[in-house]
Amino acid sequence: MWFFEPNPLRPSRASRMIDGRRRGFSLTELLVAVVIMMALAALSAAAISAASGNQKKLRTRALIAKLDAIVASQYESYASRNVDAASGTARGTVLRGIARGDLPDRWSVVAELATKAASELTPPQQAYVAIWNSLSDQSKQTVGREHEGAECLFLAVMHGGISDCLDCASLHIDVGDQDGDSMPEFLDAWETPIGFVLEPKKLRLPPDSGKDFFSSALPFDPVVATTIEAKGGTMRPLIFSAGPDNASGLLPDAGPMPASNEHADNLTNFDEEAKR
Repeated sequence: MWFFEPNPLRPSRASRMIDGRRRGFSLTELLVAVVIMMALAALSAAAISAASGNQKKLRTRALIAKLDAIVASQYESYASRNVDAASGTARGTVLRGIARGDLPDRWSVVAELATKAASELTPPQQAYVAIWNSLSDQSKQTVGREHEGAECLFLAVMHGGISDCLDCASLHIDVGDQDGDSMPEFLDAWETPIGFVLEPKKLRLPPDSGKDFFSSALPFDPVVATTIEAKGGTMRPLIFSAGPDNASGLLPDAGPMPASNEHADNLTNFDEEAKR
């Protein structure tokens, strides 16, 4: 019957198979697909990396804020402390000396404390001297070879009693010894020691401001006029992370290293204040 006869307008099975093969992906189409997939993978990786970087910044800022609250509370307490001094300026000198001993940022300060009688030392200073005296002569020569400020920050917070705890377990932070000198440091999210500068005279915030963040007026002295219009006011201790590049680019006074931009990605306890 006619309806069983092949339809001349309908392609045969063999013809459809041939046409199907002809309709397969060409090499160009495959290459385009591969390129698109690689681009999508790269975008995904970039998004994941950015999210991870932001998370690390948040973790590090939270750690800096915790440490800053501890150190700032101790530092601010000196302003109301009674000392034997003949004048306001002399009083400021005495208080700055106590602060340097209680919140040292160099091991040489601890070594100097060790030469004094115990009756001349505050309780935190006595704790530092005990640790210093427990070191061998060889260890005293190598301690602080790379992360001196970070080690002294750990010393003050963990052993000086300024945080009202012995082990500060409530801080939930990472601790390490990145220079292998047996003196630990607090670590940021990039596993780099958290830095500490007691007197950051030449700190610049924002990093490209070209101006010192703090005024030339000395802390704990009577308020005096200054020729520098400083956003940060009177100098206070700096706590900082070197950021993603693991290089702070800072000199001992917290000023930027010449011809270096490594300090641009640092995270500090004054970043929010500098934005105002």
